[in-house]
Amino acid sequence: MIGFFAKRPALGLTAFVAVLLAGGLVAHRRERGARAATTLSMARTGALKALAAASTPDWRGKLDLDQAKLEGKQLVQSLPDGTRIHYSLDPRLQRFALDYLRPHQVPYAAMRMIDLERSRVLVLAGHAESNPKVNTRELCLTPWAPAASVYKLVTAAALLDQGVSPEASVCYHGGMHGLQKRHITDNGKLDSDCHSLSFGVAKSVNPIMGKLALRHLKPQDLVDWSYRFGFNRPIPFELPVQPSVARIPDGQLQFARVAAGFWRTEASVLHGAVIAGVAASRGMLAWPTLVDTVREPSGKSSVPRTLDPERVMSRAVADKLAAMMVSTTTMGTASRSFHDRQGNPMLPGIEVGGKTGSLSRQSPFIHYSWFVGFAPARKPRVAFAVLLGNPAKWKIKAHTAARVMLSRYFNPEEKTPPRPALAAPQGTKTAKAASPKPTRAKRKAARRASLRHAPRA
Repeated sequence: MIGFFAKRPALGLTAFVAVLLAGGLVAHRRERGARAATTLSMARTGALKALAAASTPDWRGKLDLDQAKLEGKQLVQSLPDGTRIHYSLDPRLQRFALDYLRPHQVPYAAMRMIDLERSRVLVLAGHAESNPKVNTRELCLTPWAPAASVYKLVTAAALLDQGVSPEASVCYHGGMHGLQKRHITDNGKLDSDCHSLSFGVAKSVNPIMGKLALRHLKPQDLVDWSYRFGFNRPIPFELPVQPSVARIPDGQLQFARVAAGFWRTEASVLHGAVIAGVAASRGMLAWPTLVDTVREPSGKSSVPRTLDPERVMSRAVADKLAAMMVSTTTMGTASRSFHDRQGNPMLPGIEVGGKTGSLSRQSPFIHYSWFVGFAPARKPRVAFAVLLGNPAKWKIKAHTAARVMLSRYFNPEEKTPPRPALAAPQGTKTAKAASPKPTRAKRKAARRASLRHAPRA
């Protein structure tokens, strides 16, 4: 694993992530007494540590998904002492995810899906075309990518909690692919575009998020809300997980950039699905489990102990946030992946809430593509996250991969995966596929058909 990150500064050294995490935790602890909600969250972290200390079964250190075998409709791992681990993964969806990712030759890719009702992991899949030695654990359980615009969900929740309306209007200019001081400074002559907070989340408009954050939030607010969403604290899971990191600066420009999703935040795909699940669960943060049951050699079965879900925001705030996420797929940055060219939904009858995120690192180049979300929007059954590390000439974006996965989940009888729309990056010319030349017989048949249906005088 060290070699994997050492050769790819774009992903960050494991040691570097640990240093960043330590810095984030120190900053958080320095100001954690500012809000009672944060104090409550810290108390829950203490409960988590106590739970781990009270009972750490031997099997937790022996889990290996590669050793699990299909028994009926469940993946089961047999340990040397006779203990049998029954995983919560859906074998059909797990295999589908891997089979879908491999042909697209994405350098690094990870997918996760959660059953919200049972709080169980259905999919935990990873594929590394650039380095086959990189396994699912590294791709799904480490924060190897910036959270990017997924972090806008944290900012939006903090704004809504402060009483900012989803329809609060902000006038701005530029800033679609970056955020400079001029983009967050009001200018009556240049600020010709005016849109709402809801629009800013759906379309991922950086100046809207940056300006609203400067007007209504303080750095400590984002420190607290980052913690509520699971940043800068241990993540409970049966496998070791590196915590996600959010470092909140004090300077105006840097603060606005973080609020809009530019760097200083890192998250794992496992955590990304949990972030989406908060809005889907009407403000409840729940950490799902990977293991359904454990059967000991004596025949005794047990269910691993877990923490109860915690409320991190009011239902009213969560519902408003969820509505913004639905706008992402209906008219926002992911609408093209969920609708055909005629505007028809590609998942008929299933409304999806989500949030895109994208950032590019230059040396070496890697384009991070995120999509986190939940479905169906009215009564969510699953939350999910897709994270891709694409080259400059990418073949697929995360929201397309997520839509294909949802299609298989809601239509399990599909025999072949839907072919994704392969879009070319900006500035790349694509050749049109040559149509097969019709045979002479087909040309004659077409001619006769056109004569039969030609209008008569």
